Amino acid sequence: MSEVVTHTIEPVFDRRSRVLVLGTMPSPASREVGFYYGHPQNRFWRVMERLFGLADYALVDNDARTAFLLERRIALWDVLAACSIEGASDASIADPVPNDLTRILDTAPIERVICTGGTAARLCRRFDGELLRERGIELIGLPSTSPANARMRLDDLVAAYAPAFAPVRKAQQADAKRVMRTTALAARDAIGADERAQRSRAICDRLLDELDSLPTAGPATVAVYAAMRSEVDLDPFIRAAYGHGARVAFPAMEREDGVPLMRMRAVDERDYVARPAPFIARPVAVFDPCEGADAASSFPLVAADEIDLIAVPLVAFDVRGNRLGYGGGNYDRYLPQLRQDCRVIGVAFAEQQVAAVPTDPHDRPLPRIISA
Repeated sequence: MSEVVTHTIEPVFDRRSRVLVLGTMPSPASREVGFYYGHPQNRFWRVMERLFGLADYALVDNDARTAFLLERRIALWDVLAACSIEGASDASIADPVPNDLTRILDTAPIERVICTGGTAARLCRRFDGELLRERGIELIGLPSTSPANARMRLDDLVAAYAPAFAPVRKAQQADAKRVMRTTALAARDAIGADERAQRSRAICDRLLDELDSLPTAGPATVAVYAAMRSEVDLDPFIRAAYGHGARVAFPAMEREDGVPLMRMRAVDERDYVARPAPFIARPVAVFDPCEGADAASSFPLVAADEIDLIAVPLVAFDVRGNRLGYGGGNYDRYLPQLRQDCRVIGVAFAEQQVAAVPTDPHDRPLPRIISA
């Protein structure tokens, strides 16, 4: 039997909200618990947990759900303010009265509206389509997470919802990385100069052990970096590598078709000690091999497939080998070019280890990280 239902649950949003998720009308179970998607078999919160890398059933109470939404800049409400409905059956809705979405749209810079279910999407287009078009807000209809939508498994729903929430996930991850980067660099900077030098030498000793154990027939080719600020100083390892007859290469930032690109260029021991190479003295500056008659020949390019061992600087890392760099993506683009048997080793101080580095599906952890 139909009953007239009035929406009484307050919307969740603040001035930072970027995405507005709309259902149709709270179900009896949702009205009972006073929050959205309150039926224990509704999979909306399970989908959110999967999309944002949370533990299963992390979002089980209203406070945790509210905090999650606001932190991820997601607003949550329903299309309708009132209607006649039989239980939770959207198909039975009659006499629908819409909510006034300007309550949220005038406060938050909403970029897209996501409707959970066909009825929600249809009613949203009917009542709010023109408003959203006028404001340039994208409207996306997604499958219902209700238990009534039994044909879709949880994995199917996650796959369906992932593209719509990708911008939110990317923005949230960027924020998390920015905070993590600032915190890790501050912790690294706080290490005293003498302590930093001592621990750098300990890391270099372990890198030298790695170099000695390489199964190369002749002299090895190693890629290193010139330390900036409070990074692990590889100078003891670099000098030892020269003593072992290794060819040593450093990153050089160059431009190809106007795009910055990291390459490796060999530097002999004499030039390293004298530090004439501009990409050693100024590691982040763009190096133009055409400047100076001998620049290109003095510091020849080293192909990625020639490198036997590479030491990768880290801003932060976790126990699984995930790394956080400075944000330029230079090593992210370079590392996949290396041979499979190349020994890739991240180096950092223990203070730079974090609980978990935010990752994307295409990210690959480093096989080895040396810290001290």
